[in-house]
Amino acid sequence: MAQTYKQIVRQFRDRVRDTIVCRPELAYAEIAKQFGISEVTVHNIAVEFGVGRIKTGPKPGWLKQVQKEDLING
Repeated sequence: MAQTYKQIVRQFRDRVRDTIVCRPELAYAEIAKQFGISEVTVHNIAVEFGVGRIKTGPKPGWLKQVQKEDLING
């Protein structure tokens, strides 16, 4: 029984991984909803398999740089 459970979990995690890789337009939240799991679980599976997404948001410190430029120009 334990081996069967491990196989099922592995197959499920493989399916989530395949979705992350094949559907880059889907957000983790959408993938999570599709599989009925949390967004954190999707992220953890991505990290486990090394298929995470590149962060595209603002870099730390960008706001300070903008404020500094405003002070210099303003």
